[in-house]
Amino acid sequence: MKCYRCGKPADTILSDSNLPVCKLCFSNYIERKVIKTIRHYKMLKYNDTIGIAYSGGKDSVVLLHILYKIEQSFPQSKVIVITIDEGIRGYREEALKVVRKNVDLLDVEWHLFSFKELYGHTLDEILSKAAELAMKNNKKRLSACTYCGILRRKALDYAAKELGVTKLAAGHNLDDETQTLLINLLKGDVDRIGRLMPIHDQTTRVLVPRIKPLRKVSEREVVLYAYYNGLEYQSRTCPYAAESIRSDVRLFLNEIEKKIPSVKHNLLHALDTLSPLLRKQQEKELKYCKHCGYPTSQDLCKSCILLSKLNLLDKQRINFFQKI
Repeated sequence: MKCYRCGKPADTILSDSNLPVCKLCFSNYIERKVIKTIRHYKMLKYNDTIGIAYSGGKDSVVLLHILYKIEQSFPQSKVIVITIDEGIRGYREEALKVVRKNVDLLDVEWHLFSFKELYGHTLDEILSKAAELAMKNNKKRLSACTYCGILRRKALDYAAKELGVTKLAAGHNLDDETQTLLINLLKGDVDRIGRLMPIHDQTTRVLVPRIKPLRKVSEREVVLYAYYNGLEYQSRTCPYAAESIRSDVRLFLNEIEKKIPSVKHNLLHALDTLSPLLRKQQEKELKYCKHCGYPTSQDLCKSCILLSKLNLLDKQRINFFQKI
């Protein structure tokens, strides 16, 4: 079987069209898909300073290499790597080694922030405290992903503002986007669906707009791109991942995809249609957290509420007031 573009021996099949392609043509295809996504949603300007949320996993590694390659054509732009060390013993240390290798390979600017530095506690310590209080009150603690997701999102927003980037790029792929849609539907969290935009064009001066250049690239395509281009990434799963229902939703979607090959693209299209409508209906008066200044619709932001319930808020070092 030969590549439909160049005639060389094919290495895989394009999932969108079932056409055979070689490694090089496959990589070019993925890069063109990312470029089209950026153009379609108007994610970037020619002179943006792009902060890449870089964990060392496959998605962030592929995102870094593709954006770095694209931005070579735009000398007035700049790529900065931002890594958040949550403080997961035996897991994040390995990822940081991978991060450093890729950063050194491309010779890009790298900044490391940690939960310990920003919140005064690692994720392990926060979860330990949460488990202790839950046991004392005979309740079940919130999942690790809830704590990590809220705190990590705020840490990235703070880091982006601190470093002066104009866009914050996350490595969410097609599978991530559709899984998140279903998870929020299962939880009945309509508000969250309204915020699942390809680019968060913040109306506040506090937060940097977020973009998702890989949102039309499937997880399979991300893995193949990394493999064909010899990119090293951390393949080990987070030890807290089992607490999330995401793995169940992933299996469900993959099974449905066997019967309906276009199901993930269909869901993404539905998300793009629903999200702006829901977001418009849910518009609320923007407030700023009384403790840290983070944009919120309540008196305290979600992260400050979580930490205050654990009596850990006093050590938080993040302060958005000075950024307003």
